[in-house]
Amino acid sequence: MSVAQSEEFGRIVESLLAQEFICQYKDEIAYHYLSSETYRDNVDRFLRKIGRCLRQTEDKSTYYCAYLDIDSSTVRKHLSKEFKTTMNELEPLCRWLSLIMSATQRDAPISPGDALRQGEILSGLENAPALVEDLALIVRSGPFASKKDKVSDQLNHVLNTLNEQGYLHRSSPSSSIYIATGKWSYLFEVLEFIHTHEELAITQNEEQNGELW
Repeated sequence: MSVAQSEEFGRIVESLLAQEFICQYKDEIAYHYLSSETYRDNVDRFLRKIGRCLRQTEDKSTYYCAYLDIDSSTVRKHLSKEFKTTMNELEPLCRWLSLIMSATQRDAPISPGDALRQGEILSGLENAPALVEDLALIVRSGPFASKKDKVSDQLNHVLNTLNEQGYLHRSSPSSSIYIATGKWSYLFEVLEFIHTHEELAITQNEEQNGELW
C-alpha cells in the first residue's frame, strides 16, 4: 500500500468510526476507494478487529460502519441511545421531505444525488401559505429548533442543519445548491424497518386479542 493509499485508508476509517456516511455525492474519492474490492476488504478487516464492520445501504449508494456484536450490553446501550435520537428526528425529517416534494413539485422523495436549489424552494414556499406553516412547525423544536421568524431565514437554517448532519452537501459555503447524500437511503431503510416491525407488533396484538375472545 502506497503512502497516499495508506493516508486515504486512515481518513476513511476515521470517518466511518465518527459515524459518517460515505457516498459519491459527499466524498467521491472515499466512495471510489471503497468501490475497489481490495481496499473495501482491507477497511472491513480492520474494522472487524475492533468489533465493527463495513456495511452498505441496499441501493449500494452509501457505506457506513456497524457493530458486529449487538448483544453486548455496552453496544446495546449505545444503539438504544442512537435509536432514540433517530426517533426524535424522524417527524421533522419526514415533514421536511413532504414539504420539499410540495414546494418543488416532485413526484418522489429526495434521493441521493438530487439537487435542491434554495431559490426554487423559497419560491415554492412563498406561493403556499400552508407550506410556510409547515416550515414554521419544523423549526419550533427538535434538530431544527430556531427562533428565526422570516421564511428565508428559516429555510436557510434548515438547509444548513441538514448540511451539518450529512443529509445534504454543498461544494462551498456560498453555494445555494445542496446535493442530497446517501444518508437519505439509510434513513429510508430505518423508516422501512420501523414500519415493518410496527406491522408485526400490530399483527401480534391482534392475534393475542383474538385468543382472548
